[in-house]
Amino acid sequence: MERDFLVESRSYDHLIRGSWRAYKVDRRISLSVESSLNHSGADDCTCVWLPRGTLMNWASGTRPLPRNCVQFFWPQRWFMFSAFYHDAELLHTYVNIIQPATMQLDRVSYVDLDLSMLLKPDLSYEVLTQAEFEHASHVLHYNEETRIGALMALHTLTSSIQRSTGLFSVIPYHLDLTRLHAVTSIKQHS
Repeated sequence: MERDFLVESRSYDHLIRGSWRAYKVDRRISLSVESSLNHSGADDCTCVWLPRGTLMNWASGTRPLPRNCVQFFWPQRWFMFSAFYHDAELLHTYVNIIQPATMQLDRVSYVDLDLSMLLKPDLSYEVLTQAEFEHASHVLHYNEETRIGALMALHTLTSSIQRSTGLFSVIPYHLDLTRLHAVTSIKQHS
């Protein structure tokens, strides 16, 4: 399978933590079988499709992705989403706090700030790595702008969940695998 989009995850000191090849999904293609899915905030979003089995190249080794995944990146935002699916049904979404991603036509690169949360479909959530963030910010000497930006992003996200506002409306609860497999087929034959 040929994937046309490179995703790179880096640490604050710019070392590559991981990279993977994905399928960039055209904004005009609906990911969801839900006709009423609200796409507010999706206009400037870069969305990539990672089918189960996609090779994820991490510093600790290469492993196949055990679930289907859709990732969402925005310019100028301090977070990205990785929604994981059992076949087409949403299981959970990891929200990573990042420095705003660097986006190009065929790639996205982001700095992971070691602060993340797990969001379930019922909008219950858990902040997972607050201690890791504090440790990394001390060891890697995060500057004040980075620390404040990360904590403000976390606050914005948790407030959005608590108020059930639109930040998470881009995440489909049920994927339209027919459309996503069509994207995969088109890219393979291009």
